[in-house]
Amino acid sequence: MEKVTSVLIALFICCLAVLGAAAILGTSSDQPVPTVIPSVTTLPEPTPGVSVALTAATSCRPLSITQTDGTTVTLPCEPERLIAANANAAELLIAMGAGDRIVGVTESTRSVSYVMDKIPQAVSIGDWQTPNIEQMLALHPDVVIAYSSSKPKNIDQITAANITIITLDCYKLSTLSSDARALGKLTGKMNEAEVYARLVEDTIGEVSGRLKKIPADEYPPVYFEMYTDYTVAAAGSGAHELVASAGGKNIAEEVSSSSVKVSPEWVVSRQPEYIFKVVSSTNPTNLKDMVTTLKTRPGWDSIDAVRKDRVYAFKNDIVYGPRAYIGLVYTAQLLHPDEFRDLHPRQMLADYDARYVAGTNQTGLIWP
Repeated sequence: MEKVTSVLIALFICCLAVLGAAAILGTSSDQPVPTVIPSVTTLPEPTPGVSVALTAATSCRPLSITQTDGTTVTLPCEPERLIAANANAAELLIAMGAGDRIVGVTESTRSVSYVMDKIPQAVSIGDWQTPNIEQMLALHPDVVIAYSSSKPKNIDQITAANITIITLDCYKLSTLSSDARALGKLTGKMNEAEVYARLVEDTIGEVSGRLKKIPADEYPPVYFEMYTDYTVAAAGSGAHELVASAGGKNIAEEVSSSSVKVSPEWVVSRQPEYIFKVVSSTNPTNLKDMVTTLKTRPGWDSIDAVRKDRVYAFKNDIVYGPRAYIGLVYTAQLLHPDEFRDLHPRQMLADYDARYVAGTNQTGLIWP
């Protein structure tokens, strides 16, 4: 009997415990208790090839570019699609690592293998002097880069078609470094442009410093002939700058036009000590044969340069363009061999090939 009583008492205590718990929970204990789940934001799947960084549109800022002639052009933002209506600009863009932005080039540039093998995506816009506007529009360029000293003949029609054009020579010694910096700013390659620009300026400075030791009246007279027979490089031309910067006296520096034709007698009467001839890289004529032709011109056997075997032919690649600073060293060595014999333009060309544009370290750029 006592055991039964103990069991009943235990059961009674358990019931009281259950009732107490229900009272604590309240009369609404029959409602489900909500489960708290952490909030999760679902991110979209990344698009292949698209950076998670801000797009160009969101980071777009106005950009002012100083052209070769000193005037400025302001763009709404950094361009992504470029047309290089200037072979030298195309090479310089490649040298800076911005070749992938080039979508169009001139027909003559398409014949330059060491340029086109870097930008196979670039299509022709026709002749550099009168580029095809419809072809340019089809490429949707942000900017067209043309020569400053020889602007397209149809530049008014280009601008009327709402095509933005910037004029940069990218070939003259005096403006090569500033043009490079302009391209660097245009493409966001300012560090690369600065390194190249300083290389050009340091080379020009080295040559200029050595020439200060030579009296100007001892600079030898030079006849520099352009692509066409008897067309001289007068003051203002890139060839004139090359000769003057290398310590030569251009016999055509007083000619009013930057490019004018003279007579054979005119050349003979001025008795140049050196004769230079520039040959287009697309001209199949062998440089050695070109020198022979020059030496055998009627009446030229009486010229000092011919009698002393100082007649040279240059490919335009080394006279104009991004490698003109190397052409400067070559020319200074020809005019003043004692002062510049310790410089090594051949190695400079190899360095440019390795560092900037492969395929430019060619033999036969100067003869002999």
